[in-house]
Amino acid sequence: MKQTEKELLRQLIDHQGEYLTSQYLASELLLSDRTIRNYLKTLNEVIETNGGRLIAKQGQGYQLEVVNKLAFALFLKQREVTVEYGDQVTEFYGSEDRKKYILNKLLLEDRAIVIDDLAEELYISRSSLVNDIQEIKEKLAEYSLKIVSKHKQGMWIEGQEQDKRHVIMDTFFGNKYTNSLKEYLGNSQFFKEINFEELVIIILDEIRESKLKVSDFVIQNLALHLALAIKRMRAGFEIQVPEITGEEIHETEYQAAKNITRRIESIMNVRFPKDEIAYLALHLMAKSNQSHKRENQELVTELMSVLKELAQVLGQSIVEDYQFRNGLLNHLEPMLVRLKRGIALENPLTKEIKKEDPRAFELTKHYFSQMPSLKGYKINEDEWAYLALHLMAAIEKNKVDCKLQALIICATGYGSAQLLKNRVLSEFGKNIAVKQVKGYYEIDEQALEDIDVIISSIDLSTMFFKVPVLHVSVFLNDQDVQKIRKVIEEHRPSCFVKPQEALSFMKEKVSFYEEQISRNWFKVYPSAPTKVQAINDLLALLQEDETENYTSEMAHQIERREKMGQIIFSEQVVVPHPAIPVGATAKIAVGIIPDGMEWDEQGAIHFVFLVSPSCIENEGITVVTKAIVKFIDRLDLQQQILAEPTFENFNEQFIKMIY
Repeated sequence: MKQTEKELLRQLIDHQGEYLTSQYLASELLLSDRTIRNYLKTLNEVIETNGGRLIAKQGQGYQLEVVNKLAFALFLKQREVTVEYGDQVTEFYGSEDRKKYILNKLLLEDRAIVIDDLAEELYISRSSLVNDIQEIKEKLAEYSLKIVSKHKQGMWIEGQEQDKRHVIMDTFFGNKYTNSLKEYLGNSQFFKEINFEELVIIILDEIRESKLKVSDFVIQNLALHLALAIKRMRAGFEIQVPEITGEEIHETEYQAAKNITRRIESIMNVRFPKDEIAYLALHLMAKSNQSHKRENQELVTELMSVLKELAQVLGQSIVEDYQFRNGLLNHLEPMLVRLKRGIALENPLTKEIKKEDPRAFELTKHYFSQMPSLKGYKINEDEWAYLALHLMAAIEKNKVDCKLQALIICATGYGSAQLLKNRVLSEFGKNIAVKQVKGYYEIDEQALEDIDVIISSIDLSTMFFKVPVLHVSVFLNDQDVQKIRKVIEEHRPSCFVKPQEALSFMKEKVSFYEEQISRNWFKVYPSAPTKVQAINDLLALLQEDETENYTSEMAHQIERREKMGQIIFSEQVVVPHPAIPVGATAKIAVGIIPDGMEWDEQGAIHFVFLVSPSCIENEGITVVTKAIVKFIDRLDLQQQILAEPTFENFNEQFIKMIY
């Protein structure tokens, strides 16, 4: 299942019981209406055989109905579809995530739960849930806690509150996201003065005493807010909050804020003025589930749009980082309260953030300023720095957490393949996960699914893949190690690249691009050609300076490559290329069909990139092939090119993909 189909399915599951229009789904996934309808048609065929069905109602849209919950749960498990529930993420295929979700309900939400209700909510069998609960019981026993259950009342945790808080700290605050925040705060000398864990414990104590229902990332955000407030107050600065009426602050949140600040005052030698307490209460109100039971859907939509743009720039899947998204959302809500009330919030880390990670700061400022909810407000750099801190932490988390998914390919049998696999894992086990080991003739679409890099003992440089391909020895020599290390570094965000290095690198990429994309190898079709005609036309453009049999041999090798796997990479883009190289120089011909053409029953192809690698030297060809991969998802650029299908406009738009 494609990633886009998974995202579409998540939308339908998240809005069960509601009709969603294709326009709404298109805006959420940044696709066209037509593309969404095509995906829905394909998705429905799969869903109907796996315990569900799509109901389409004219004028209202589409709704998912789950007919057989167990069959549907198995389907989600097989497809590795992650679905969000409230403040948690439940991965149907992940027992650890389910157990964390259950503990969240029992401890943070402090609720009694009924096994059958929970099994239905998680779309898993009762027996699977019982197994999870048994493991939770074993874990809780280590903290002198036990699960008690009564007929018709459900189950809950019994034991000392101190022990419950110990479990909460270990389960929800020992994660990589917190460590990433701590790393940045630690680099700023914060933990020489302020104990972050101690702040978390105080907040946790008081919100539980006050019966406020907040999630783990909300507690982290509050701890961050308090740490910065303490730092600022010690420097002699206090927040100035306009007079707040009793109607604006709920008594529960205000009392919790007072209790939190009193405890901090007693151990950290700082005094919280009335305005600071009132502001903390506003902060709690904006983040408490009691106060904001329903999310601001408009703000969520705006945030998702920004994160999708940022994800493309960073080359990271930050959109899928649920904790990061919700951390931002829970920061933006009180931020809007501040902006509406004219409250200026100081940030002692602003200068340091701008100095240490100027790119993250500028990206935050540029993309978040485009959110409609923030337009019209004068936002100072301190506020931008708060948001940048979230982005920096997410990037850091990805650096630590993100392993490259590798496919290893060998030509000489199982033994050599295992040798190469073991050497790769021995050298790069912290950075690379080997997803599969395949022989050359076993390469197919399924083997390439969700792969980040191909490591091969045979030369595949003449074949076009959507991921980097590394040709190495089965013994993985020093030169091979350097190749792989370079790909690992490129996989991480280049936040700290020096300007001079970046400029030199970009000049080199532009030079490679100009060698392989030319007006002489560009053709616009006023009417739809056939597949054979398009291939022959583009090969004729590339024929110059090649041998006499170049065109016929290329056509033969393209046909061979098509038999090995799909070359249609999206509904609009096809990339024909040979199984083995034929030409003397690397070059790429581009065909644009504004009205669309049919290619193997795909009836809306608008862009044909015919890749002709060199049989001598292919340095730099990946600059353009990587650009094609990026271009596949940029429907906006595709539309701009189709609106004015000239080489000048194509070049102006397409060259953006190499940056």
